[in-house]
Amino acid sequence: MKTLIAAVLSTALIGSGMGVAGSALAEEHGMGGMHGKGHGMYSHHGGGGWKATLTDEQSKQIDKLRLEYKQKTYPIKAKIQAAKIELAMLMTAEAPKQKDIDKKIDEILKLKGEKMRIKAAHKISVRKLLTEEQRVQFDLHVLNKAYGGKKGHGHHQ
Repeated sequence: MKTLIAAVLSTALIGSGMGVAGSALAEEHGMGGMHGKGHGMYSHHGGGGWKATLTDEQSKQIDKLRLEYKQKTYPIKAKIQAAKIELAMLMTAEAPKQKDIDKKIDEILKLKGEKMRIKAAHKISVRKLLTEEQRVQFDLHVLNKAYGGKKGHGHHQ
């Protein structure tokens, strides 16, 4: 079982490393998103909203922030995935131990909390780059997503 867990961990970590490297290479070669109004990580398919009003400079700065964000979160995502697999192994063991299962769940929740803190800091960094008008639209986007909107299309009233 330890061999299986080690193999899964290795695969997850290598995969996350490749994702970060790929993002870095894409950014370095100008493929990290089309710069300009309404393109890049925050492009709004269909136009409108704060993303469509980004200047080239704002888009470039946001792309850099996005790369930093991914470099911080991909290793955490890999750890979460590995921990979920370990949890499944613990739950399907011949004699599952609730204490070990609870400990693994706590580990996953701690990692998810760390990822959420990084995401919140990233959003605040992006928000600081925006004009007042863009911030209003950005804030509505954040609130709509928190309410349960899908990909920026939240509940409008």
